[in-house]
Amino acid sequence: AIGAAIYEEMERDESVLMWGVGVSASGATWGEAAGLEKFGERVKGTPIVEQAVLGSGMGAALTGSRPIVNMGTAGFMMCAAEGMLFEVGGLREEFGYTGPMPLVIFCRIGVGAGFGGHHTASTEAYVMHSPGLKVAVPSNPYDAKGLLKTAIRDDGPVVFMTTGSFGFTVKQEIPAEEYLIPFGQADIKREGSDITIVAWASIMPKVLAAAEELGKQGISVEVVDPRTLVPLDIKSIVKSVEKTGRLLIAHDAMKRGGAAGEIAFRVAEEAPDVWQKLKNPMRRIAAKNVALPRSRELELQLIPNVEDIVATVKDMV
Repeated sequence: AIGAAIYEEMERDESVLMWGVGVSASGATWGEAAGLEKFGERVKGTPIVEQAVLGSGMGAALTGSRPIVNMGTAGFMMCAAEGMLFEVGGLREEFGYTGPMPLVIFCRIGVGAGFGGHHTASTEAYVMHSPGLKVAVPSNPYDAKGLLKTAIRDDGPVVFMTTGSFGFTVKQEIPAEEYLIPFGQADIKREGSDITIVAWASIMPKVLAAAEELGKQGISVEVVDPRTLVPLDIKSIVKSVEKTGRLLIAHDAMKRGGAAGEIAFRVAEEAPDVWQKLKNPMRRIAAKNVALPRSRELELQLIPNVEDIVATVKDMV
């Protein structure tokens, strides 16, 4: 799905370029570039120097190209945090720049591989805290293709955080015809009436599995996938919570300082009547506040699983 999005956009627009860690026209480490041989020098591998990958992408985006820079994982992307958060994200406000900067910063988030923080970190909250950056967090291949095409065509910088260290955990048929998914438009992955769960990216399969199990026990779960965290479709979240009267926010990132806190507070700020009428307090489920070890067995004990989600929902309902 991701490879198809890149291929179609490079074929449509010759200003679209791609380079980064592990990239080559034959697919190399990550595979997103597979089949791009026809585009020649527009696809390049780079040394593992994240600051240079990002900086060259910013320069290209400011001078007429539409680059996709592959940072590998979200953990390694943070090696270029200063440039991403302050130079790319802050350029307009700090220096008054008013022109386009169509840069896609591509990385992977999500746990489960047991390779430690650099390879399995979920850093979406860090990126959300930067001004000027849009943040896309697809949870499945269909959404990934539509959101990536939208990101490539956007005239501002987008951090595109695809799911999992080694790809999605679900497979889908992807339509042959072109489609785009607008930013700031959440998707109801499952309709329900007893509780709303807001989730994205790598935790989504676990949330849907928990919702299926809870349905067998007579608890109706509505699952809302924001698809982009910036911009955030708070109206769809509020509408769901207004219907169910309960809100649980789930992510695989560490709990402290995670995106769940921002979403919960947005609900309280923008819909105080809904917040005051909740049947019980909002809750969040997330990874423990510790570094992820280089051990899959230990990591799985520190991140939410299906049973944790089921137990939390039953406690709330």
